[in-house]
Order: sequence, then C-alpha cells, then structure tokens
Amino acid sequence: FEQRYFVNAQWWDKAGNGPIFFYFGNEDNVELYVNHTGLMWESAAEFGALLVFGEHRYYGTSLPYADGTPGCLAYLTTEQAMADFAYLIDHVRQTMGAAHSPVIGFGGSYGGMLGAWFRQHYPTAVDGVIAASAPIWSF
Repeated sequence: FEQRYFVNAQWWDKAGNGPIFFYFGNEDNVELYVNHTGLMWESAAEFGALLVFGEHRYYGTSLPYADGTPGCLAYLTTEQAMADFAYLIDHVRQTMGAAHSPVIGFGGSYGGMLGAWFRQHYPTAVDGVIAASAPIWSF
C-alpha cells in the first residue's frame, strides 16, 4: 500500500551526514503532527536534520485496504505499523542518499510507545528515540 509521509530538508546537512529526525505517526492524520511537533522543528536547524513524518497505517490516507471491510482490521497492529516504519526509514535513507545519517525517532503518547518498541524490535534502524508521554511499561 502507499504509506504517506512528509519530508522537510530545509536544514538538512546532507554533506555532513546530518541526522534524520523521524516521527512515528500515531492515531490520526499525520498532517496534524507535522504541524504540531515543536521539538523536531525547533532542533532541526541546530542539528542539520532531515525531518520525516511517517503516517500510521489505517489513518489519514495510508489505507492498506480501500474497502474498509472488518476483516481488514486484522492488519491494524503495532507489529505491522513498526514493519511499515522500518520499510519507510530504509526507503528514505536510500532515496535521499542518507545511508550514513543517524536516525533519531520521535513520538508522543501512542507514537512514543511505538518509537520505544521500534527501538527494541529494530535496533539497527534507529540510533535513539525520544518518547514523550509514552507509558511503555503499562502493556
């Protein structure tokens, strides 16, 4: 399926392998988070970062199945979402020429939980995660 994502390279120091700041989209349209994720925007210039906002499957326009039948909800899992984000991070690194750029994940609430779990399940895909308001030990 076509997973939607947004990229902003305004401050990216590509030549210096500037980091990729990756936002783990959560339970809403990713545009909401693009416009309201202050820490990533505030830090991008200082670190020469490439900003990437990934949309969570089944939200916004990232719909694996257009018909919306109940059987399709079997694919609305954290495991599937993390696999999508792993693929997306790899895709961005390849298409942007960022193979040597470190990746720092960001997320809040469920997105923060996803980021922390992602770091555990895909330890080589991200170099660290900033998880805000993420009750990772409650599950």
